[in-house]
Amino acid sequence: MYWERMTTRQFEAVMGKVSTAILPTGTVEAHGFHCPLGTDNIAPAELARRLEQRHPDELLVAPAVPFGHSWDLEEWPGTLSIPAAALENYVAEVGLAMGRWGIRQIILVNGHGGNNGALGHAAERLADAGMRVVISNWWLDYAQDILTVTTGQGHAGEDETSVMLALAADAVEMVHAGVNPYRPKFRFKDQAARKTVLRHAVTGDGRQGTREKGERILDLVEARLEQMLQDLWADQLFHETPSR
Repeated sequence: MYWERMTTRQFEAVMGKVSTAILPTGTVEAHGFHCPLGTDNIAPAELARRLEQRHPDELLVAPAVPFGHSWDLEEWPGTLSIPAAALENYVAEVGLAMGRWGIRQIILVNGHGGNNGALGHAAERLADAGMRVVISNWWLDYAQDILTVTTGQGHAGEDETSVMLALAADAVEMVHAGVNPYRPKFRFKDQAARKTVLRHAVTGDGRQGTREKGERILDLVEARLEQMLQDLWADQLFHETPSR
């Protein structure tokens, strides 16, 4: 069920029956010279769609939050970056509004790494209000699965380019795909260095992307998200390790 497509009467009929919602989050920012600015919104929307198709009577998909915190790429043409605090407050307030209509579990299907700090803080505020929040970063949480398909990962790199070729091939200009050979030795923030860290607005090698790889990645991530959903509903939140 899609929240924005329901009438008040239809929504009222499912109140008290559906307690889990998906909130896609992403941003609008440069993704090399070859991928669309909305890459980080397109992938979460597709993953949310796939989960909704599996569970049309058990999930509510909320309208996406399409703008995020993109400090690293804010100087690249087309990037729309908002402060992390603004994103935190917005997501927290949206979650609280959902809670007033019986939503107790929110899955943030996130497409942008720069959102993570804000989403983490928003999730804490919602948890303090008695809700449960899952933050799912598809390229990060399921990296081991993705690396069975690709030789590398990165911003507008092989994995993300492949997913865009599978979902929005008409918006990808592979002739302009680039590679960034530089890898930071550790995590840091430096205004002068960020154009090296994200040379050509890329990390990794976008030239290696293919549609076939993207379709395989999406299938793998969908299967992992489905398992996460089943574990969430079964309240199986932890791995058990043998005692020493």
